Amino acid sequence: MLSQFLEKQSSYHQLTKDIYLCIYNHGPISRAEVITQTQINRGKVDRSLKELLDKGYIRIVGQGNSGGGRPPTLYQINPKSSYIIGIQITRYDIKIILFDLLFEKLNQKIIRMTVKHTPQVVIEEIKHTIHQFMNAEHFTINELLGIGIGAIGPLDREKGLILSSEPFLTHGWEDVAIVDSIRKAFPVLVKLDNGANTGVLAEYQRKPAYRNILNVIVGWTWGCGVILDGKLVNVESSDVSGYGHMVINMNGKDCFCGKKGCMVAYTSLYAILDKIKDRCPHFFQEKLADRTPVEQIDNLLTEKDTDIREIIYESAKYLGIGIANLATVFNSELVIINGPLISNYPGYYEEIVHHISLNKTLREKTQFSKGDFNGDAMVVGAAIDVFHHACKGLSTT
Repeated sequence: MLSQFLEKQSSYHQLTKDIYLCIYNHGPISRAEVITQTQINRGKVDRSLKELLDKGYIRIVGQGNSGGGRPPTLYQINPKSSYIIGIQITRYDIKIILFDLLFEKLNQKIIRMTVKHTPQVVIEEIKHTIHQFMNAEHFTINELLGIGIGAIGPLDREKGLILSSEPFLTHGWEDVAIVDSIRKAFPVLVKLDNGANTGVLAEYQRKPAYRNILNVIVGWTWGCGVILDGKLVNVESSDVSGYGHMVINMNGKDCFCGKKGCMVAYTSLYAILDKIKDRCPHFFQEKLADRTPVEQIDNLLTEKDTDIREIIYESAKYLGIGIANLATVFNSELVIINGPLISNYPGYYEEIVHHISLNKTLREKTQFSKGDFNGDAMVVGAAIDVFHHACKGLSTT
């Protein structure tokens, strides 16, 4: 069982784990390359390779180029030797995805949030879906390496709690013991972190050449995940929404946090909807009032009214200021910007990047992106977090 293998702490098993992780990071890879990468002698590498092959944790995937003589055998981890579940919890939907160990998507389910989706209902849906995955892919609990959860905050990562994430469509999303509830049904490693953090982990896994990455999620509030010098920046309070409360206008709009002129007061979905209500009351009453938050945003995404477009684009100016400030502070080489409107409203992302460029003191070659995962970064990163944690301190870069 892979999880037990990764948990073993003896010096012998540490060498074998180092070899396994070398193959994970660099495979397909030859024995000679493993020796070079790990600096472990040939005899120990040979014994470890045989053990890993016998247990099914790695596999032979062909032969490499020969410089003369017999072509070298190439090794890669066996992606089906274990499985990982990634879960994304937002106010819009719950995403549950089954991955192999190379983070290829094997199965998924998306649950659209409604007024019926209390924490209890959501947790039961998650449990039921995981059982469905196990039956469909024919694996047991012993082959499940772990379950990773990327959720909106604030959270208590250590206790595995979703603390007070509003505005869900139904009540009860306070002090939700999501980790314990899932672990009781599936006694495996269960990890909880902010979705902005898991999202930036996924992007860093895909683009390890970038050592400083800023991941900004703008929705009902802000969330920011930061990779600095190749390491995830963890906010001790587990509330990554605080970045959105930087003040950009000392005498500006009131913010729900009690200050004036915070970024979220100008850029959140709340702020945009409030401005539409003030400037376009007829439109608001006809198309947005008495709708759920999800329906309100869906209606905006398809709306072509020029006044609505102007209101949405106005927020891009403030986003440009805020993101430029953060990217300057963190010396970001790659800036990823996403959220419901950013990902889907025509031209909005481009408008934000334009205003960042007007306010930046950035690295000359700073790159901008919506991300590489088509909305799945949060859940992919949650699965990656599980794998990294299972490897317990081994270098995964």
